[in-house]
Amino acid sequence: MVLFDAGILIKLLDARTPDSQREKLDYLIATLQKTKTKILIPTPALAEFYVRADPNVVVNFKGKSAFIIAPFDEKAALECSISVADAVRSRDKKASQPEAPWQKIKFDHQIVAIAKCNGATTIYSEDAGLRKFAELLGLRALSTDDLPENPASAQQKLDL
Repeated sequence: MVLFDAGILIKLLDARTPDSQREKLDYLIATLQKTKTKILIPTPALAEFYVRADPNVVVNFKGKSAFIIAPFDEKAALECSISVADAVRSRDKKASQPEAPWQKIKFDHQIVAIAKCNGATTIYSEDAGLRKFAELLGLRALSTDDLPENPASAQQKLDL
């Protein structure tokens, strides 16, 4: 199980995404489909995605079996409250993102709590602060730049 944040969703479905990133994302999706890995879309990130997404594009992932909309439910709220309380108790609640407003950090706590409660092992995000926070809590976190190239795209075609 993996989790996509809004930035990854937007790049995945936006026609303006640069070809190099599009190829990496397409390869990631193909790899996840091949291994039958489910993709969580946390509702806080979904709200952000809906603000920026073209409504005609939203139907591209909604309802597909590979994607699971994961709510910020009671279990996630408990997980989130534990991580927020730990951060406050440490007297360094912004450790992973000292420049970010606390409201944004609490949002990241929600996304990571949803990931953990649903068994996600990896978070894909374009948000460096979210990635850093996820890693602090033991999750793997990758951006589009971290994704591998499709090995097939490196092969040259011969004109025969």
